[in-house]
Amino acid sequence: MKKEDNDKIIEKSLNYSVKDGVAASISVNVGENFISPYAIALKATNFQLGLLSALPNLIPIQLLTKSVMEKFSRKKIMMMGIFVQILMWILIASLGFLSLKGFSWAPIALIILFTVYTLAALFMSPAWASWMKDLTEKVKLGKYFGMRNKVCGILGLAALILAGILLNKFKEIGYVFFGFAILFLLAAIFRTISRSYLKKQHEPELKIKKEAYFSFWQFVKKAPTNNYGLFVIFIALINFAISISGPFFSPYMLKVLKFDYVTYIMINLVISAIATLLTMSLWGKFIDKYGCVKTMKINVWLIPVVPVLWLISSNVYWLVAVQLISGTIWAGFNLAAGTFTYQAVTNQRINLCVAYSSVFNGLAVFLGALIGGLITSLNITFMNVFLFVFLVSGIARVGVILILFNKIKEIRPAKSKKPVAFLIKEVLRSLKDSYLSPIYYVRNHKSS
Repeated sequence: MKKEDNDKIIEKSLNYSVKDGVAASISVNVGENFISPYAIALKATNFQLGLLSALPNLIPIQLLTKSVMEKFSRKKIMMMGIFVQILMWILIASLGFLSLKGFSWAPIALIILFTVYTLAALFMSPAWASWMKDLTEKVKLGKYFGMRNKVCGILGLAALILAGILLNKFKEIGYVFFGFAILFLLAAIFRTISRSYLKKQHEPELKIKKEAYFSFWQFVKKAPTNNYGLFVIFIALINFAISISGPFFSPYMLKVLKFDYVTYIMINLVISAIATLLTMSLWGKFIDKYGCVKTMKINVWLIPVVPVLWLISSNVYWLVAVQLISGTIWAGFNLAAGTFTYQAVTNQRINLCVAYSSVFNGLAVFLGALIGGLITSLNITFMNVFLFVFLVSGIARVGVILILFNKIKEIRPAKSKKPVAFLIKEVLRSLKDSYLSPIYYVRNHKSS
């Protein structure tokens, strides 16, 4: 195949990846983002809410992906995994009606079904990362993934707002479970659309070299002594600290603050998503120019502050400001963390590294959510138990950053020594341009 023809195929595949991402983002925003409210409507306890977040991450199914990749293509693995997710959404949609008929085990059934759904995602993640590593070798990673994430986020955000309005309408007329069922069926439909675009995407031939293989236990043993291993440990421990509070923002807003679904969606998801969208391209450019660690360094010390800010006030306007800060911070940190792996790991080993790091993260999320669930079950009288969990999470985040972050080294050296000046310049430029304009995407959709 000629180089020019191959480049066109790669570019076309990267555009298909954007479309796949859009459909998947809509599926997540009308599905996964409503799992906690659904569990609360099914009368799940605080401990069950913690388990809903924790249990899916306990089973290290992604360790099997490497062996399966030796027998099946990455595309086939994705097709199988997404089919399982579609089936789970259909089954999840039925639980509300079973609950109305007296099925008291609905919260447990939801935990089981959502665990299977999440396991499918974990199983697919090493194959997807390997596939995308091959497709993005010749593009600027920060620019491409920043653009992809932003486009996915814009349309996902629109779907999220409409989903919240729809659910609130059904709640007002006393048919909230019909509203949930519609959302989860829509999640199944858009995941099907996502699957169709993935099917069109070109998969470069994967040549597995035996000498590139290393076991999970070898990875664990060497992790504390190499840069990528320290990065994986740091991310896992940060996820542990986050998961102490993560599952409990929803019950705090819906049970304690008594927000309706529209207010809940706006505070919990929409505001932070808007901040993410407005800053995603900026962070992408910053990563390409200054590196991933520098980008994370700018954001990392604000990560512990976010949950603590919830203790100051429950005023809606205050929480909007908090979520704007949160969305901006996490946009830069998550994009940098994701790009760091692509820079640090070779094509042959990325599936293994993603799988192994995912096991670390899964265990960390499980323990964090479990601890958070246990704390919320305590009879704490000196302050609201959810706010206490937020405080504990913030303190844990500080500890992790102090111990580990400065040990992680940059993969690619910075091209300039004036990152703050660059940020100011790009922020001022962003005030002139509309990052939410469809014209921006049309003008910048090419992969290189």
